Amino acid sequence: MELLDEDDVTSDLKNRMEAQILKSLSDINVIELLVAAIRAQQDLSGKRIREIQNPDYLYADEVLGIAISNQIAGTKAVLNFKRYIEAKPGIIYGLPPILDDIFAGLIAGCISKVFEE
Repeated sequence: MELLDEDDVTSDLKNRMEAQILKSLSDINVIELLVAAIRAQQDLSGKRIREIQNPDYLYADEVLGIAISNQIAGTKAVLNFKRYIEAKPGIIYGLPPILDDIFAGLIAGCISKVFEE
């Protein structure tokens, strides 16, 4: 909601966004992408992927984030994903490298879907 104009953020919009997040989290494809990314973050944090010396060169997390946003709301959500990953609003800011991208994808997809309806 931080990337929206204050006047646009209403309790109705918040309720619709919450409902869309819950709906998206019931999509098996979104679930699988989230699980894959969470597992990758665990492996990266646990140093179980020894080939990765510098996670700054990792872009698979962005691919997962894009896939999540696209699964939820299509191409327009992918464009929103770019805004969210660059601005890192709200909780996205404090998340580890892989999780920030997948949750940016989830939020971008959901907000795009809400405004589409």
